[in-house]
Amino acid sequence: MPDRTSAPTKGQRTANRILDVAENLFATQGYEGTSLRQIAAGADIREPGLYNHFASKQALYEAVLHRALDPMAAMLEAHIDRAAHLQDHTDLPSAMTDLLLEHPQVAALFQQAMHGDAATIGIRLVQNWLDRLFTQGMRNMQEIGPPGQEDRATLAINVIAMFNLTTGYFLSQRAFDHLAGGDIKSPENIARQKRL
Repeated sequence: MPDRTSAPTKGQRTANRILDVAENLFATQGYEGTSLRQIAAGADIREPGLYNHFASKQALYEAVLHRALDPMAAMLEAHIDRAAHLQDHTDLPSAMTDLLLEHPQVAALFQQAMHGDAATIGIRLVQNWLDRLFTQGMRNMQEIGPPGQEDRATLAINVIAMFNLTTGYFLSQRAFDHLAGGDIKSPENIARQKRL
């Protein structure tokens, strides 16, 4: 296993830069609307250089998703294991907010998947993740939710509400600018969101 305390190699730094640029472009333009040429230009490399790190556009998109969503899935699993003993999941939105803060553009990818054309590859890839997260959320809410709320519709509404509370926040910069101004991702505003 690699030593996580060592500095990233030049190749790792380049791959991370590519992932950062790709995440932003995919979030703003969608999978279909983003070209490898745009990603390469944003990462300040030549397009053929992308293939040193990612085999294809789809592989790059999947890497963007894995980088953001693997930690989210692991956190949900660990949180549920812990919360099942305590019968408490009130800190889950706060933990999700922290994870989304690391990759705030993922919220836009989620929204594209829920509203976009299900026939496109990008939407299908994100939808697979959402299906897993929602299924896990339903199972978790059933295990640790309050008694009397076991019917499927109530569980679904609770899962959707928690999802919207966390992801919707990162999609609201324009509304925040209009209402209060400032950066929605500032530490002070993140603390406000987590208190909510």
